[in-house]
Amino acid sequence: MTRNESAAGALRPLLAAIALLPLAFAAQAAGYRFGTQSAAAEGTANANAAEAADASTLFANPAGITRLSGWNFSGVIDYLDANARFTDQGSTIALPGSGLQPRATATVGDTVDFTKPAVVPHLYATYRASDNLAYGVAFFVPWGTKLDYRPDWGGRYNLQKVELKSFSLNPNVAWKLSPELSLAGGVNLQYMQGKLRRAVPYGSAYAKGLLAAAQQAAAGGAPALALQLQQQAAQVFGNPTFDGSVAIKGKDWGLGFNLALLWEPVAGTRVGASYRSSVSHKLKGSADWTQPSTLPANVLAAITGAPYSAATLDHNDSDASLSISTPESLSLHGFHQLTPTIAVMADVGWTRDSRLKQLRIDFANTTPDSITPEHWKDSTKVSVGAQWKALPQLLLRTGYSKDLSPVPSSTRSPALPDAHRTWLALGANWAFSDTASVDFSFGHVKLKDAAMNATDDGEGETPCNCSYATARGNYATKATIFGVQFNIKF
Repeated sequence: MTRNESAAGALRPLLAAIALLPLAFAAQAAGYRFGTQSAAAEGTANANAAEAADASTLFANPAGITRLSGWNFSGVIDYLDANARFTDQGSTIALPGSGLQPRATATVGDTVDFTKPAVVPHLYATYRASDNLAYGVAFFVPWGTKLDYRPDWGGRYNLQKVELKSFSLNPNVAWKLSPELSLAGGVNLQYMQGKLRRAVPYGSAYAKGLLAAAQQAAAGGAPALALQLQQQAAQVFGNPTFDGSVAIKGKDWGLGFNLALLWEPVAGTRVGASYRSSVSHKLKGSADWTQPSTLPANVLAAITGAPYSAATLDHNDSDASLSISTPESLSLHGFHQLTPTIAVMADVGWTRDSRLKQLRIDFANTTPDSITPEHWKDSTKVSVGAQWKALPQLLLRTGYSKDLSPVPSSTRSPALPDAHRTWLALGANWAFSDTASVDFSFGHVKLKDAAMNATDDGEGETPCNCSYATARGNYATKATIFGVQFNIKF
């Protein structure tokens, strides 16, 4: 037995163990990570990071570009069609300390759909400069979400709309240190833009003003007037006629880095690792408050000066900002060519999602911060896949991933209502010639039904820019993902 045959025999059980690891981990697509950057990878549920067959390996493991010769280009288009529905189970709004009972903000059983299809592009290019040196540049979407709830849904005071867009420009350099081992490093220039809109219950401020006036009337010996004011307060509290809104937007550039290695101890067997750093952002923009035209002028003036508590607070338009650090991630992966036509592969990853503690919006006026608790957990993931060269021109793929969400059920919010998920994938590559091919992928993602009981109370901080509204109900979500990728080399 030769040395290489001995090494291959030792590694096969290792790769088999990787492929059969229990699927009790969370995938990188969980949370607000986009998770679809390559149609070739999507056909295996993102298990093929160690395959390194085209330029899209720049995302999963850029050390793999040393396996490519000459110039290589890959262009990807992903189409995502999510079907997400929220069923209300008793959403309410409260006014602590007022003596008024919470009011329902929706009918129990009311449903709302809040997602729309999206089309997202990615681009990759590599160049093999010598036997030991290769360059590459990637343009991809790392993070994103877009949720558009009906304006009158039960959780409107928590959220009506949210949109997060991003893209990364990621140049890399890869070195082949030996025939078996390649290393890579890159810089990640990342842009992020966010928008958020929610309803503001000015009826709560109106009711507080009336109750304060009722107390003064009672102290002044006018009980009849006090009773009348209390009754008026009860009528306006929770009345959506007196809703306003706030629209917040911001954007920022951030800088990070990535490292990778790919080791091929024997032909057809590869193991690798890939690390992407955190990127810190401070999204700076504006907050636009819209007050209801239905409020009387004297009440509107009072609300502008003191919407919730202290007389110094205001709801005037101002600058606003939100600080966020995207989580770093580490991926370990393997690829093994079982036979000349069949290969298996697996990917195990860890993501530091626990960086996300709160979504805290800082207003550049005397309005207190808007706080949404998240308190995410770190997540890990496993994907497994296989491919079969059915014809000289045709490669068929399949994959499976089981993901555990980083989002605790106790802090699930309308902005990021993630849950455990499974991903089933199919894919194919058709080679037009030795220099051109196209990949197709189809994925079905099913999220576990997820309960939410989210109260906008600022986690107890005072003064509080809070609606004291509770969005209570259940999410049912599934999605279909189609990907197409064109590859060319020369």
